[in-house]
Amino acid sequence: MKTMKHTYCFLALSGLIALNSCKDDDPISGNPVMDFKTEAADAYFGDSLPFTINATDVDVPLSTLKAQLYFGEEMVSQTVIRTKVSGEDYTGKIYIPFHANIPNGTATLKFILQNINFTITEKEQDLYVSRPDFPYMTLVTSDAEYRMNRIAVNEYGVTKSFPSQVKGYLKSPKMGDNGNELNFGWSNGGIVEHETAAIPFSNSKAGRYAITFNSYSYEATPFIKFKVNGQEMEMLDEANYMVDMNLQQGATLSITGIPSFDEWWMDTDFFEKQPDGTFRFVPVSGDYRLKANSVNKYFVVEAMKGTEPATLQADGTGAMWVIGDGIGKPSLAANEVSWNTDKALCMAQVAPKKYQITGVAGKQLNANSINFKFFHQKGWGGEYSDKTLTTASNLVFVGDGENGRDKGNLGLPEGTALEAGFYYRFTVDLSAGRDNAVLSVEKMGEEPAVERNPLFDGAPMIQVDENNFKVERDFVPGNEFTIGGDVILSDWWLDSDYFEMSGDKIRFTAAAGKYRITANYTFKYLQVDLMDGSSLASLKPDGSGAIWILGNGIGKPSFDNAPAWSGSRGVCMAPVAPGKFAVTLEPGVQLSVTNLDVKFFHQCGWGGEFTAKTLSTDSPLLEITSSGNVNLKKDAVLNEEATYILTMDVTAGNDNAVLSLTEK
Repeated sequence: MKTMKHTYCFLALSGLIALNSCKDDDPISGNPVMDFKTEAADAYFGDSLPFTINATDVDVPLSTLKAQLYFGEEMVSQTVIRTKVSGEDYTGKIYIPFHANIPNGTATLKFILQNINFTITEKEQDLYVSRPDFPYMTLVTSDAEYRMNRIAVNEYGVTKSFPSQVKGYLKSPKMGDNGNELNFGWSNGGIVEHETAAIPFSNSKAGRYAITFNSYSYEATPFIKFKVNGQEMEMLDEANYMVDMNLQQGATLSITGIPSFDEWWMDTDFFEKQPDGTFRFVPVSGDYRLKANSVNKYFVVEAMKGTEPATLQADGTGAMWVIGDGIGKPSLAANEVSWNTDKALCMAQVAPKKYQITGVAGKQLNANSINFKFFHQKGWGGEYSDKTLTTASNLVFVGDGENGRDKGNLGLPEGTALEAGFYYRFTVDLSAGRDNAVLSVEKMGEEPAVERNPLFDGAPMIQVDENNFKVERDFVPGNEFTIGGDVILSDWWLDSDYFEMSGDKIRFTAAAGKYRITANYTFKYLQVDLMDGSSLASLKPDGSGAIWILGNGIGKPSFDNAPAWSGSRGVCMAPVAPGKFAVTLEPGVQLSVTNLDVKFFHQCGWGGEFTAKTLSTDSPLLEITSSGNVNLKKDAVLNEEATYILTMDVTAGNDNAVLSLTEK
């Protein structure tokens, strides 16, 4: 019995202790108190709004102070501060978001003070938020900054001479005491805030034009938007746009947004133009990648398998590719394939297991020599040989390694040529299987002539090719002439190194001499070259003659037409005085401010050239490399509003040339 009594006493005591323990553990809720040391005034979107609050709780330690901003019912911003000591002032900032298409209005600013027992005190304030009307914005490119002046409420613009492609982001100045510098860049095909990825502004051509931005709607200009059946093409780089589509054979394609689209070359293997300006898709139904090249002005079409170029399958379906010499689209001059697999041409599968490629001799096909072959893929790997490809054509032969062509390469029989100006269609039939290909070659009709009728002083100019017509004659300063026919001179660029307008006539202004004037329809300008008899002039030992520029970053009418390193396309400097030659350049138009890399030559082509030993410069903007190439210095800053004259002075001898760059 004693044991049981002691047990009851222990249990009773335990219960009492438990009751007392529960009573001691009852939480104290506390009383968080906020005393505002600052009152929220009106604010701008994009501000970091400061606040100071004295936070106390005499009973329970504090935990956090939260500042929350609401647009309507949505919390759009929050700041959290740890509140370790009661009775202290706590200071912070809350960011007021800047987004597109949010009008001025009243937001709700909520402050929440919480202690460690989760007891909270809340207070709300109305906050009127308005959009800052910046006095200006700035366009930031990789090499320069351009001030965009305010042209209307929330609207900013800069008008200057720009290349056809400008890549940069936008930034605003800070507004008011609480403002932030805001950046606007490119993301997921549009302009967004807090981003510095370059916005791909694009214009139909280089020259003087406006770049604009609306800080309310985020609308900006200019953008060239190439669309196929309303689907926008993705910009790959400054010259190329792309879209992947599933296309049905015979489908109608509407191509829009391309400036001067009538000047583009359209591949008849893939596109058949309709009377209403649309195009019928020629190949079999399937997945295709369409790429628009704005420099060479044509479409590349490639059959696709998922995200990769399609390959030729064992049953003869898929895709067939062409690599080699003597073929190129849109022309040999602009884009010969040669053995560069990146340029491989996809043949059009016009019927199941039948592939074709068509070109005009003298344009897409070398009329005198071809040396290309057919491949299973866009690159090295499976290819056709004389064992897997046969032909009964008398226009071409298939190489066997001993007949003048490597195995599978195509050639023209000895003593024959393709007739210039006529279409030739190469068709490969795989009906009998991939390894039993049969090639046929058909001479089609003559390419329709493009009607051009440029007149020099009322007389027809001599045709050089489809887009170029010339006249050669002696000129002296002050000679006047007219250019007419189908040339609308107001749409053409006039070279101020050689010409000025005199009423409705053109006045020649350069030094006396024999010149070739070429009406270039591709770039719509009059190209001027110095002549020596019937040949292009070259620099003579006495400093007379001509000096030529090759390379990148200088071109007429814009550096989109830079000669690069093609010896036949040099820029002829104008003779301005004995032993002095000059070229007038507008930054961002004829002169690239980011990619100048040129060299000066004694002739239009390779041969005599100015080197680091024979050429110096007195310009603080230029540098001459050890190889004799001329670049802009990395820290060079050009006046975008100015025009510059690049002058070569050989009065001290051709081996002591001095190059200068001065503002006009």
